[in-house]
Amino acid sequence: MVDRALSNQQISGLLLLCFENERPLQGMIAHLDWRFDGHFSRLMKTQLITGARGEAVYAPLLWNEKTLHFLVIGGGMRDESRPRLEASRDLLVEALQKWDELRVPDMALSRTDWEIEDEQTEVKERKLCIVN
Repeated sequence: MVDRALSNQQISGLLLLCFENERPLQGMIAHLDWRFDGHFSRLMKTQLITGARGEAVYAPLLWNEKTLHFLVIGGGMRDESRPRLEASRDLLVEALQKWDELRVPDMALSRTDWEIEDEQTEVKERKLCIVN
């Protein structure tokens, strides 16, 4: 679904989550890394993205003559005894504030990365697109 949304220009990019101790990558960033020929892996190899808590890396990508916008949020060290989505709860509000600073329209959140409640105020206020 996310591939189609990006290709059809329904969304211009995504808010992604990356943890320091997740190698290989997991979640939506892993799917997009595969889809876009290792874009995020290259940024990690050069340490532009580390997954450190509080990190926010804007990682645009020119693809088929269109700029796709990605904001990668570092989640720090994930407690592997907790489910990945549960770990994202604490980070979502912080991540959305960083997203607001970016001011890119038509960005989306993925349920693969973020635990999103249907009535969550922060999400409803921004009229965000939510993809699977």
